Amino acid sequence: MFRSTASGVATAIGALTSELVSRGARSDGSLVKAKLASASPADVLLQPIFNPVGGYASYIVPAAFMLILQPTLLIGAAMLTGTALASGGGAFAGVLGRGVAHLTIYLPVLVLYLIVLPRIYGFSTLGHLPQLFALATVFLLATSFLGQAIGAWFTRPENATLLLLATSLPQFFTAGFAWPREAIPEAARALGQLFPADHAIDGLVRINQLGAGIRDVAHDWLGLWCLALVYFALAVISAFAIRRRHAQS
Repeated sequence: MFRSTASGVATAIGALTSELVSRGARSDGSLVKAKLASASPADVLLQPIFNPVGGYASYIVPAAFMLILQPTLLIGAAMLTGTALASGGGAFAGVLGRGVAHLTIYLPVLVLYLIVLPRIYGFSTLGHLPQLFALATVFLLATSFLGQAIGAWFTRPENATLLLLATSLPQFFTAGFAWPREAIPEAARALGQLFPADHAIDGLVRINQLGAGIRDVAHDWLGLWCLALVYFALAVISAFAIRRRHAQS
């Protein structure tokens, strides 16, 4: 919408400038061309660097990949947590072990979404792979720990799908790439930052599509680490509380 408005405004300004320069002369005459050349001696050719095709897919699809990863891992981790807690074992080691297992399972998916598909679709891939996977690894761990912290309190595993699937669509807007962040209420933006995908979308798209470094996305890097540590602690506390309840019953 903004691009169409800007194009219309530029066309109107160009037509008005041509009329003012001509002053009654022919619009295709040499006088008008000389005046326009003096006002704009060089033609500017805009060439987008990070979005060569000029479409929406170059920045929406890479961000949507992260929104696909988060709810699938979140729901899967939450559904399997109840069964894992019933089998026994230490709370700390169990939460950490399940997080590493989820990370191992999702590594091929990361390769598909961050390396293979962007090259198939022709998106810009300017990021360094070690930095890309360093940020993506923390994102997956934070998502796994969040799913375990929530899933420990579900009495039925299928409830995780009903509850957590509904969070994916609001995340699509609060992430700030499908809807301007300036138009999003502060409360909604703060709520969206509780999910790891908010930081992962901004950081991974900047690294992979814009060629940023890990220092350029330090805010997202630290945010994901904070979420991972907080959700890990909550998952351990939840696992300990549920197992203590089962022992008492």
